[in-house]
Amino acid sequence: MAEFRARVRSFFADLPRVLDDHEGSMARAKAYRRALCDAGLAGISYPTELGGAGLPTEYERAFREESRDVLPGEDAMFGIGLGMTVPTLLEHGSPELQRRFVPPALRGDEIWCQLYSEPGAGSDLAGLTTRAVRDGDEWVITGQKVWTSGAQRADLGILIARSDFDVPKHSGITMFVLPMHQPGVTVRPLVQMTGVAEFNE
Repeated sequence: MAEFRARVRSFFADLPRVLDDHEGSMARAKAYRRALCDAGLAGISYPTELGGAGLPTEYERAFREESRDVLPGEDAMFGIGLGMTVPTLLEHGSPELQRRFVPPALRGDEIWCQLYSEPGAGSDLAGLTTRAVRDGDEWVITGQKVWTSGAQRADLGILIARSDFDVPKHSGITMFVLPMHQPGVTVRPLVQMTGVAEFNE
């Protein structure tokens, strides 16, 4: 464990040099995630076949302790992918979905957003009106989401939609992976009084 902690400290000591060649928060964030993966420090307790390090969970705690005050702020843009999507896929996703989405999330190749809240329901998921209707081998999703942080830069979204309207409102809900750049998806920034658009419709 002492050797691992020393490796983490060495990585963060060298990180400013790694990031100096990159301008803009997106470029710096992606460079950080790539370097973290190349150093074997991303997904520390995740399986190696998914891009993780395959170490016991106590190494995750050691990493958090050693990186507490030195994590680059740009890493926050990966919060939904690493904090919500990947754990959900590891718990409930098929091996195919895990292989497709976990490694690029760890490397920072894909950025995720969360498509939950709606204008008429807020974050009350039982009040969802976004519809998901099966059409052959595809799902057709119709609806509107709001207060979506980071949607303007996201590649993918975890979207909650009502897939069965004939069951009680707490049932019949499905989570989808939505490619944010496909036809039919429109992202509109919600400009705050500060002039900044942190949220989107």
